[in-house]
Amino acid sequence: GYSGTHEQSTPFHSFLEHSTLFLFPFLFGPALYVSLARLYHFDVLWSVLLAIPLGIVAGDFVSGIVHWFADTYFTEKTPIIGRSLVKPFRLHHIYPRDICTHNLVEIAGNVCILAVPVLSMCLYLLWLLPESGWLAFKVVCVSIVAITTVATNQFHKWAHQEDPSWLARWLQRTRLVLEPSHHQKHHTAPFNLHYCITNGWLNPLLNRIQFFRRMEKFLGLFGMKPANKRDHHANS
Repeated sequence: GYSGTHEQSTPFHSFLEHSTLFLFPFLFGPALYVSLARLYHFDVLWSVLLAIPLGIVAGDFVSGIVHWFADTYFTEKTPIIGRSLVKPFRLHHIYPRDICTHNLVEIAGNVCILAVPVLSMCLYLLWLLPESGWLAFKVVCVSIVAITTVATNQFHKWAHQEDPSWLARWLQRTRLVLEPSHHQKHHTAPFNLHYCITNGWLNPLLNRIQFFRRMEKFLGLFGMKPANKRDHHANS
């Protein structure tokens, strides 16, 4: 399951990964704090009990959408997303344990590139609309989505490790994070199930309603055809 090689980001992409990973906590913390303070001010802090599960489920869904899209469309040579998004997912199916050798920047950097602009927009909207409790609730939800998606590849890494930490094993047993045997179903023929990799809660439902197959049919109406997956999964 190991390739024995190490993929290197381009200098510019590496700069984005490092800088946004550094900025993420300085945006996530204030966004969550200000939004919670607003909810407390409007006497609706109880809504956090709804926002947390909504954010976690939404994060799982986002991880599934991104995973399915990268597995299914375009190629490693596609401009912008080919090398940074498509290639890592395709190589992962050939060398699934390579993720176990990745450091924090490689694990979380790509997601931070997307999360930082989203959280920046949240802070701007909180400043622009200080009297909106509904906005504060949505920012809490978005903040939870952001932190869960940034952590998703760490959960994914744990699912492939031969001997994860006791904390990782406990989280896996409680199904708060991705569980190895659950995720293994994605690495088993026909390789088109269980795309969600935050905790996998949504996988049974999405499999049952054939969500991703229906999405492929829908996008096919606009001329988007899935790439040939056979080569990418042959050795998984």
